[in-house]
Amino acid sequence: MRVLILTGGAVEETFAADYIKKWNPDKVITADKGLLYAKKLDIKPDIILGDFDSCNKDVMEEFSTDEKIIAPCEKDDTDTGLAMQKAIETGADEILLVGGTGTRLDHVLGNIGQLFYAHSKGVKAELIDANNRMRVLDHKSTVSKKDQFGKYVSLIPIYEAKGVTLQGFKYPLNNDTLVFHESWGISNELEAEEGTISYREGKLLLIESRD
Repeated sequence: MRVLILTGGAVEETFAADYIKKWNPDKVITADKGLLYAKKLDIKPDIILGDFDSCNKDVMEEFSTDEKIIAPCEKDDTDTGLAMQKAIETGADEILLVGGTGTRLDHVLGNIGQLFYAHSKGVKAELIDANNRMRVLDHKSTVSKKDQFGKYVSLIPIYEAKGVTLQGFKYPLNNDTLVFHESWGISNELEAEEGTISYREGKLLLIESRD
């Protein structure tokens, strides 16, 4: 089951509408201000949740959604974190997070952390905006030109990834170690039609970027 989470960061509406249509979610969850984006994009949410500190609760009344969850403002998780947990509880196999980037870098980093949370539960998750697509890699993954989001392919270790091997890329690696404070993995490019990424230990975030 594919679950879309709309949350309250920056959303380029034309891009988001097109990407969401192609992704074709089975269920939609909105987190707080994400409800406003659902309204603008003419998307009916299946689950509405949040503390509604950045979206008026009255907006909820415009939707005939059965499940509406109001969270306290003081809580242990962000609204996006609660939405991610809810998506996994409802049986998501894949999650698309839209509105997870923007000017609040603390929230951006927290939302990237949610990708790792989903991965730890065996659920595929990606975070997208008009210029970037992010996902956590399994120990062996592929990137293909026909499905590529952007020209640049970057690997970010959290905090360290060992035994990293890249094949089919402009800058290959062979059983190398990537660490967070070094930049070996930034701005690589595919040379072959399909590139292979494998690693032995650690965690790797893949970011495909457009200029």
